[in-house]
Amino acid sequence: MSQHESFEDIELDQWVTTAGRHRAEGFRLVQMTGTARADHFEVMISYDKDYRCVNYRVRVPRDLPELPSLSAVFPASFTYENELKDLFGFNIPGLALDYGGNFLRTKTKIPFSGDVTLKKEKPERASSRAEAGARVAPPTPVREG
Repeated sequence: MSQHESFEDIELDQWVTTAGRHRAEGFRLVQMTGTARADHFEVMISYDKDYRCVNYRVRVPRDLPELPSLSAVFPASFTYENELKDLFGFNIPGLALDYGGNFLRTKTKIPFSGDVTLKKEKPERASSRAEAGARVAPPTPVREG
């Protein structure tokens, strides 16, 4: 079953109050993730109560990548926040457990903090995929005994 999950845009100054409101209403934190855009970062977060998810998206400026910590509201958010710090270079004031940029091991330090290049790729034709599949050799039978 597929459900349409929409994200409501909120302002950065609503980040902590939105989390607090959901905590008070009995919601749990489900996920938090980030995306680098050409002119800003986006952080998406989801809360759940009684199998109903609510989703939010906040814009974080590239010139000041700072996101207030939710670890005082949802203690487990420290994992997501350390990931945002390591991957995007965010400053997270109030982070309860700060790994100091060493939470994730990445080949490149702060890999998603640089410029974003949008690249359009041609979609692969379905017939090309089918032809490629037709060229794959069938599995070799195994003789038992």
